[in-house]
Amino acid sequence: MVLHLFNTFFWSFFFAIGYISIYRRIEEGTIRWYRSKQVMLRFGELALVVYASSVEISLRILHHFLTTNLWTMVNLQTVVALYTCLTLRNKGANLLFLLVTLATFGSYGTLTWGLWLALIGLLIILFVVNLQSAWLVGNLSRYLAFVLPFGTFTWLLFKAFYAFSWQSLLVQLFCYVCVETIVFQYSILLKNRGAASAKLIYETMHDRLTGVPNWAKFNQDFQLYHELMLSTQINEIVLVAIDIDHFKQINDTYGHLAGNAVLTSFAHNLQTYIHQVNSEWEVYRAGGEEFNVIMAGIDQAAAKQVVEAYRQQLHELHVMYEGNKINVTASVGMTKLQGNDVQAEDTIKRAGQYLYQAKQAGRDAVIAGY
Repeated sequence: MVLHLFNTFFWSFFFAIGYISIYRRIEEGTIRWYRSKQVMLRFGELALVVYASSVEISLRILHHFLTTNLWTMVNLQTVVALYTCLTLRNKGANLLFLLVTLATFGSYGTLTWGLWLALIGLLIILFVVNLQSAWLVGNLSRYLAFVLPFGTFTWLLFKAFYAFSWQSLLVQLFCYVCVETIVFQYSILLKNRGAASAKLIYETMHDRLTGVPNWAKFNQDFQLYHELMLSTQINEIVLVAIDIDHFKQINDTYGHLAGNAVLTSFAHNLQTYIHQVNSEWEVYRAGGEEFNVIMAGIDQAAAKQVVEAYRQQLHELHVMYEGNKINVTASVGMTKLQGNDVQAEDTIKRAGQYLYQAKQAGRDAVIAGY
């Protein structure tokens, strides 16, 4: 019994760790890929379903050709089914995976009609529980409160239909309980690591003072939009350079903390306005009191109307600092992204020239050109 227990636990433990690690990598990689391509994450979980299904099919093949212990394979497949069903968010993806799970269990060829009905019932339970899976996987006690009774009932069901020994049942149940506990803890560990990594990436791509994306993020997005334009996925892209008027005077008169308050208020005001017009457009802090906006899928004439409307509504922004009301205006230069603008600096330089013209024209103005 000890050797049987060790063998089953060994394979179950390392299989579960490997499965979850690859699953999480696919999940994170798929999300990054879809976001980088500016595509909705509608079919993002399809890759997870393909992976999980291929693992279940592989387990079935291993048992058939390598005569691996049947109940060890069933235990591993149960771990795969539970973890996958509790992490998929798309109902269609979950249903597709459950159908594959039913087919792989059924391919063993020894299921009675009673067991078929019981398995279908268990999978229906998993489908329903998936609707509240976020609540379950957020706490170990809640997770085990479902997983342990579900697994115990499943194994007792198999015991009722197949005359394997109580010793084998206890071994499989013990390994199942241990592995499911480890699965939860390891999944949380990977999730926390992913969150820490995402936070670090966010901080390196966003301005600490204003909270808007920084120059590094601008360069990254610029290259993406440039590639999309060259591939004709986006027809036109307009770059906007915005500079707060008389910012040095604000610093000299009210102090640098007042200047920081103006920068923060202006960035929030601009970002809110831009996102209300088009949530796909983004505001970036280029440095100092200068900001950039990338406006994709709009011609320059229409973009100028949007920016001109913002310039006018900016007159309503008043930053209060230590009892002082600071009025804010901005000068704007705009240009259209050209196919030969290989580097962001090429487009920025051109937009900067029109920004300079707006300054020379008396500030609080919008100048656009090609």
